[in-house]
Amino acid sequence: MKIVAFVGETFELHEGSYYAKPTSAAFLQDTIGNDSVFVCSPSKKANTKPISYSTVVDESHFYPFPSYSSTKDFAIKSIFNRNYIKQYKATADKVIAEHSGAYFWLRTPSIGSILFGLQALKAGEKVLHHMCANASNTWRDPKYTLPEKIFGFLFSRYLRFKLSQICKHYNTINLCTGDVLESFSRKYSPKNTHQFVDLMAKTPQLSSEEKGDNSGVLNLLFVGRIVDDKGIFDLIAVVNQLQAKVKLTIIGDGPDLEKAQQKVKALNLEGNIQFTGQLPHQALSEYFDRASVIVVPSNNHYEGFPRVIMEGWAHKKPVIVSQVGGVKAFVKNAENGLIFTPGNQSELLIALESLLKDDELLKRLGKGAEKMAKYSNQAYWVEYLKNILEEDTREA
Repeated sequence: MKIVAFVGETFELHEGSYYAKPTSAAFLQDTIGNDSVFVCSPSKKANTKPISYSTVVDESHFYPFPSYSSTKDFAIKSIFNRNYIKQYKATADKVIAEHSGAYFWLRTPSIGSILFGLQALKAGEKVLHHMCANASNTWRDPKYTLPEKIFGFLFSRYLRFKLSQICKHYNTINLCTGDVLESFSRKYSPKNTHQFVDLMAKTPQLSSEEKGDNSGVLNLLFVGRIVDDKGIFDLIAVVNQLQAKVKLTIIGDGPDLEKAQQKVKALNLEGNIQFTGQLPHQALSEYFDRASVIVVPSNNHYEGFPRVIMEGWAHKKPVIVSQVGGVKAFVKNAENGLIFTPGNQSELLIALESLLKDDELLKRLGKGAEKMAKYSNQAYWVEYLKNILEEDTREA
């Protein structure tokens, strides 16, 4: 078996290998082996070896694609440079022809992945369509101007149409992360739609001892991209209201990291909030162990199902999450986590205060998280994907 994956992230080339943060390519490598996975993605050269990475692809198994920084950037380049799309399709067709008979993996709603997948289907190939985020409502983001919102709305309708073409094709297997994306896909292909999470977290080695601070302080953990629409500033504001009752560890980097650090300093919260920067995946376990609860306060319109939720459950930790994307596929309010309205600091504050006041609630949520542990490790989803592929092979 061979899988050619278009994953969309920008890789860095250094001394014969391509490096990136966690991607579905690494999940596929763990599923069928490094030698059987080929990766297509934008790339750039790096003068030094990246220090925080979770995906490594040998140069012989990597195909560089024309770069783009966002869907908006891709659209602009396509409009003003006709050769851009032509070059993109030509690159895709060459890779597809070279690996005819393989499975072709695309991670949407990345516009590059959509185009790659359509070319693969046009060539009569099998497509593994991983729907990991929802592009339908990104135009609602307040950071966009009115003209950008109008353009974004129209372009999102175009993307939905193209996604529907991929979903309903008889050569497509749809793997959907979250209940919203699963519902979309099932409208077009009920038989070939599956709930799926490309989880990288391995089953952690947990001791029988209760880990964490039992002094009455709630230890919060945020893991993700440091950007405004991930709700990081809402979380900082709520920590400021709770002061000494909570401690927060923030893991990750992003365009708003410096801004967040400055905000913490301005509020004199250095003793309550710790920034670690980006960490390799294998270094996260100790932070999950020490946490009381994992907080996922995203307020964007793009989420599918944040994988950090399951990473928390793997460590038997409950979650507090905003109701974005497809979180309700797995998160059950007051059972394995607490759900609040995106961007609503008051609701987030109430959720945290309820855990501070009610030890029984925290224990009940912890037991609910423990019940989710069997779904919250890479081995479960690797076996799940293998079973789908084996069934597809038998039917072929």
